[in-house]
Amino acid sequence: MTRRLARDLPLPQSEVDLLNKLDRRRLLSRVHQLYHAGWTLSSIGNAFTPPKGRSTVKAWVDQNDTFNQIDVPIPNPDHKTPKNGYQRLTPVSPGVPAITAEQLKNLAPVAQQYRSRTPSGSKPAIANALMNQIIRDLRSIDVSIADIARAAGVTHRAISKRISKLGL
Repeated sequence: MTRRLARDLPLPQSEVDLLNKLDRRRLLSRVHQLYHAGWTLSSIGNAFTPPKGRSTVKAWVDQNDTFNQIDVPIPNPDHKTPKNGYQRLTPVSPGVPAITAEQLKNLAPVAQQYRSRTPSGSKPAIANALMNQIIRDLRSIDVSIADIARAAGVTHRAISKRISKLGL
């Protein structure tokens, strides 16, 4: 069953009041109905005082297998995920070309030896400068940090730090 979720939408106050008055059996049934009507686990959990975690609410939904759609509020359609699903806000990474990945893999161990006082003509300094240029070029075409790190054989943090030093 595909659910369209009501993102960042709190339950109506009348529903909050009702949930806080119900006995355990009716509560589980009502939570199950709300969940299948499109309300998120967090919006249902936040209706309680103190708020319940999403995992607790999910356990309640899973415990109740009876599904009698009664009179549950339906989330406002303006806050639902579009029918065609979640839309990415960030572009999909085109990935690192194979030739560039090989260059990064060869440059990374040498560039790791670079320090601020390393002579500019040394192998580590040259490798560091080349790696910086490759990373700058890849980021200009929206290649993800994770893809660059994977290609270079280094950690995500190492590439993130290098990018922040480059001012990208």
